[in-house]
Amino acid sequence: MIFRFSILFLFLTTCVSAQSILIKGVVVDHHTKAPLAFVNIVAGNHQTGTTTDIDGKFAIKTERSTCCLRLSYMGYERTTYTIDFSKPLQIVEMNPRVIHLREVVVLPGINPAHRIIDSVLRHKNENDPRKLKAFTYTSYDKVILTIKADSLLTKDTALLDSSAMKARKFLKKQDLFLLETVTNRKYMSPGLNQENVLASKVSGFKDPVIVFMISQIQSTTFYDDQIKIFDKNYINPITRGSKRKYFFQIEDTSYTAKGDTVFIISYRPLLHTHFDGLKGFLSINTHRWAIQNVKAEPAHDTTGIIMRIQQSYQFIQGHWFPVQLNTNIDFLTASIDLGGTVYPMTAIGKSYIRDINLHPSLKKSDFSYHEVEIAPDAIKKRGEFWRKFRVDSLTKRDKETYRVIDSIGKAANFDQFAAVVSTLMSGRIPTYFLDLDLDKFIHYNRYEGLYLGMGVHTNQKVSKRFALGGYWGYGFHDKTAKYGANTSVILNRRSETSLYLAAYHNVQPMGGVYFGEEDQKIWNTNDFYTFYYSRMNLTTGGEATLSFRTKILRDFKYYVGLQAQNKTAFGHYFFQKQNESALSYFKFREAFFSFRFAFREKMIQTTRGYLSMGSRYPVVYLKYTHGFKSLMNGDFRYDRIDLKMEQKLHINYLGDFSYRIMAGMVFGAVPACNLFDGMGSYHPFALFSPNSFGTMRPNEFLSDRYIDLFFTHNFGHLLFNGGKLFNPQVMLITNIAFGGLTHQAYHHNYSFKTLEKGYYESGIVIRKLLDFQIYDLGLGVSYRYGPYGFKLPAKNFAYKISIFYRF
Repeated sequence: MIFRFSILFLFLTTCVSAQSILIKGVVVDHHTKAPLAFVNIVAGNHQTGTTTDIDGKFAIKTERSTCCLRLSYMGYERTTYTIDFSKPLQIVEMNPRVIHLREVVVLPGINPAHRIIDSVLRHKNENDPRKLKAFTYTSYDKVILTIKADSLLTKDTALLDSSAMKARKFLKKQDLFLLETVTNRKYMSPGLNQENVLASKVSGFKDPVIVFMISQIQSTTFYDDQIKIFDKNYINPITRGSKRKYFFQIEDTSYTAKGDTVFIISYRPLLHTHFDGLKGFLSINTHRWAIQNVKAEPAHDTTGIIMRIQQSYQFIQGHWFPVQLNTNIDFLTASIDLGGTVYPMTAIGKSYIRDINLHPSLKKSDFSYHEVEIAPDAIKKRGEFWRKFRVDSLTKRDKETYRVIDSIGKAANFDQFAAVVSTLMSGRIPTYFLDLDLDKFIHYNRYEGLYLGMGVHTNQKVSKRFALGGYWGYGFHDKTAKYGANTSVILNRRSETSLYLAAYHNVQPMGGVYFGEEDQKIWNTNDFYTFYYSRMNLTTGGEATLSFRTKILRDFKYYVGLQAQNKTAFGHYFFQKQNESALSYFKFREAFFSFRFAFREKMIQTTRGYLSMGSRYPVVYLKYTHGFKSLMNGDFRYDRIDLKMEQKLHINYLGDFSYRIMAGMVFGAVPACNLFDGMGSYHPFALFSPNSFGTMRPNEFLSDRYIDLFFTHNFGHLLFNGGKLFNPQVMLITNIAFGGLTHQAYHHNYSFKTLEKGYYESGIVIRKLLDFQIYDLGLGVSYRYGPYGFKLPAKNFAYKISIFYRF
């Protein structure tokens, strides 16, 4: 009997299987042939169905008697496609439909889409991948750079000139650029993250950091309150209060094979609202009310760059998790004129996530020094490795792109060009084996006047472990030559352990505060106040500094060192304690310990060191210095503490708020050159220098204890929507300072004030009155008020020219 039932069951199963078939295909735009992601598809008259993936591909199981597929997609006409069973792959084309937006949309009662959005918000933490205790996965990323020239490829050849014909022939065979990478990621709550680049392949280049940085353009989850696209934050439509700023509309409804409902909801900023918002659509699955698919792009953008992102989620191991990410970028300002027609450049990036484990066994020791590290053999991986991770094999077009661009890159030395750009951004001009230091060539301040000189360092062509450098220069106002030499030795690259030695004969500003190498950057608008230095001290000295990170506390970088300096007093100033000799030449012998703490800072390994991608949390600098009176004939015994904390916050619907807090205290009596001067950058009409006092005269105040508060709020495009060149942004500024000086009588021939009563100034800067993309220009004004305000109101004003860089 059992045998008979088994035969019957096998027969019925075979019959049922014979009646069903798996239909595979791809859905594309009828005109551009571009794949369409997240298209709803049902077979025949059934309710349940499937959706296309990010590449427009689909697979649907149906009975052989089914004759057609029904497709629906926001922005496209509904399509009925007759299945051709003789074809292994169905190519389905959909026609876009014209959508006319009304100025005002009035819906009776409660918008039904809001109920769905409310359900998504209630389950937001439950579905957010970052709320998991831990996870690991491997991602394969591919980026293609090409020309968006669909009309060129289909245009009648008789209408094309010779240059357009050559471009058409080129584009039919290959793209401009191709990049691939394989990355392993591990995450452990509440914020430990590690990404290891296992393999990298870049047409024309060997530096793997290029492809990795491009893959970081978009956020990897759509559950953040702010969605980062490129270097800008946009307010997520799935966040508290979004219903007051976004318009939501149910566009379609479909059903999964498991019986879950999927709502397709379009969204865009409400009319007459001003904020950095997105537009696109969400596919919301009623199973845990989770995001299943999402498409998004900036609703308004004046940068000349149009960027669109797509994300696809699957229910894996009891949780919704991203499995595919797409990033499409059209560079409207980087266009090519061919035969009188302008074609923009476009980048297409795709990320495929696999080997997902939502319950890994991880511990803190599994995470290394940096959030991003690149395997030493990343560029050496060959065919078998890549075949394992590529979703599809390389096409003839891909292979031709690699072949041609690699040969061009080798001949033109693309890697050398990338190294030159990287070096220039750090303030150096590379030559054959020496880098020329830009900041040692020319600068200006009121004390030195025009400074001309030269500074050089050996580069990696001499050694990847150590560098030797030196400089010489001359100030035409103080009529003094400056010179020095230094060397740095990398003891351990992964832990950033290095030794720095320096000797110098130079001038140093009175009241300066230094925390480490992070302060020594070129192209920094915060340093514009140095133009207004008027009191400086000729200094001869040297230092030895050891810097390093530890694996356990990887958010810290430490500095330990010794320093000896002999300083000459400015002008006729002298320092004299009670019953002691007057001093105008000072010997300082110091030991110091400092650290920089940046919580969850993303540090990316490059061939030339490490690059910070920033932190969303406060960055803290703390330095302790001890001065010796007897060691090597030091004149002063004292202790000094310096603190700096800064952060930039994006506040939904309000813009960007940033602050900097600086504080310090000296325990002991020391000359004015080693106290605090207030960071005044006043000139009746001067460059705007963030985080300095624009109405305070240089060296107007003197303190041995102080606290400075700098607050800036940038409304961005919330108040004005301008054009590409005129694109104003309003910034409000308030700066406050308190301080004091214990031994005022010890300082002679120096006129100064102290800060016990509190110093206050506020102002406004209008950025981007002229926006040149790489930099922008604006105007501003600040006003000084409170106990140290002048009686004559005109003296309290300071007028500013602002300049900001995009890098």
